[in-house]
Amino acid sequence: MGNFVLKDIKKVYPGDVVAVSDFNLEINDKEFLVLVGPSGCGKSTVLRMIAGLEEITFGELYLNGRLINMVAPKDRDIAMVFQNYALYPHMTVYKNLAYALSLRKVPKSVIDKKVRDTAKLLELEMLLNRKPKALSGGQKQRVALGRAMVRDPEAFLLDEPLSNLDAKLRASTRTEITKLHKKLGTTFIYVTHDQTEAMTMADRIVVMKDGRIQQIGEPQALYDWPENQFVAGFIGSPQMNFLDAVIMKNDQGYAAVIDEMKLPLLENRFSPDVLADYIGKTVVLGVRAEDVVRAEENGARTDLLETSVEVSEHMGAEILVYIDYAGKKIIARFDADMNGTIEDNLKISFKARKIHLFDKDSERSLLSR
Repeated sequence: MGNFVLKDIKKVYPGDVVAVSDFNLEINDKEFLVLVGPSGCGKSTVLRMIAGLEEITFGELYLNGRLINMVAPKDRDIAMVFQNYALYPHMTVYKNLAYALSLRKVPKSVIDKKVRDTAKLLELEMLLNRKPKALSGGQKQRVALGRAMVRDPEAFLLDEPLSNLDAKLRASTRTEITKLHKKLGTTFIYVTHDQTEAMTMADRIVVMKDGRIQQIGEPQALYDWPENQFVAGFIGSPQMNFLDAVIMKNDQGYAAVIDEMKLPLLENRFSPDVLADYIGKTVVLGVRAEDVVRAEENGARTDLLETSVEVSEHMGAEILVYIDYAGKKIIARFDADMNGTIEDNLKISFKARKIHLFDKDSERSLLSR
């Protein structure tokens, strides 16, 4: 089993530098959990505290119900895979895989079987006699994973393992790690600053900022129901568009007003009781690129913005259009069949059932769930 419970974890470095604070999380056995956030948010520090490489200042860390705050890293039965692979350059792939077992005085016949079984699973069989300098970045990463796998650990901790790979290899290795997790049935705790990795690999995502948890949830839930403006902007590519809007009410109900644009607010998305407190106040309206719609008709619509197109990026199956509205930047995602029909001046609207609203001060979401 690889069940972890982190209770009120805090990490303070000399000089009263708080790296992690109020961190509470339960990680389920066999789960693929991803810690994501910008550089310096504390995600790697959390991983290193779980591994025992960083001392916990305050709080409690449990593995399978056992308090392990004071347990040495070598006795935690946890394998860590580092960003720089940390392979021994003078050893062959075989010896790199076998090294940890040799230190434990495991019989040579057992070591040989474990190494060869692991090499077969990771498709390293033809590389066992090579040294790291003769391997590609992807092959080195698989060796680093294999070296952890031969130990049959309770959990794998992976600290930005794909950051040294090029874009194409990163995508393929991402898939391989996901498949490996399913084959092994072991807990994976994965750190990255790349939200695409988080969205495509995780069972659950922990979004962090400034050493604190912002939101925990399944990838699609974070995408559809971000609890604050930071999560809304961090999860999703391209990031969510944000515009200031004023909440108004008339006989037809509530609306978000941006200059001449009046966008109806649906009651099944926003509670009238919540909106009542914001009448006449400025909020932040968020809309994702795919929820920006092009309006071709010239009828008496009040839910339109007249914008100018700065540049279009043709991505094959889609077009990303970078739009300027009164100095504010908006990114729209349109189908590729619109190629050649996008003019310099564009009237746009937003899908009312998809927009988000955030409190201007607290940045908390106003969505009803």
